[in-house]
Amino acid sequence: MNTLAEQERKLLDLLTISVHRTFADARAAGASAEIFDDVESIARSMTAALPAIHVYDKLVGPFYDTPSLTQWRGVSRQAINKAVSTGTVIACQLEGGQWVYPTWQFTESRTVHPHLIALWQTLRESADPWTCAIWLRSPQEELGDRSAVDWITGGRPVDTALELARADAQRWAA
Repeated sequence: MNTLAEQERKLLDLLTISVHRTFADARAAGASAEIFDDVESIARSMTAALPAIHVYDKLVGPFYDTPSLTQWRGVSRQAINKAVSTGTVIACQLEGGQWVYPTWQFTESRTVHPHLIALWQTLRESADPWTCAIWLRSPQEELGDRSAVDWITGGRPVDTALELARADAQRWAA
């Protein structure tokens, strides 16, 4: 397992190579330096895909915050809000009102894993978002001590996890 320092070094090394290549290409093309004038905006865009760090990271995270998620997925804040209200994205609200979105729900194509949404919607019928998110990330004996997220993203049958989610949601509702 890599440490945060090792991961930071790897990321910085890769970014350095990419930035140097981009500037070399710009020089070779005779581009004006003015195209890089807004370096702060460029840096914000480059770091938007980095997960936000919150106190809940150990239980449920890491997370994207709304600005990072809109940038990473290339959608508007309104599209994210609609997905939250329709339950098609897993979202939890922090005490200050900020919304966070667990990174583990997203596929490589930047969509939400449909089986995780099925579990989420089942659980949300009976519990608050944090309880549901913690349930999704907690090891389940019936899933071989894997979390439902690990079970689903590992390609295992959704029906097994859905049965557990339904049973717990019914128990919570009672």
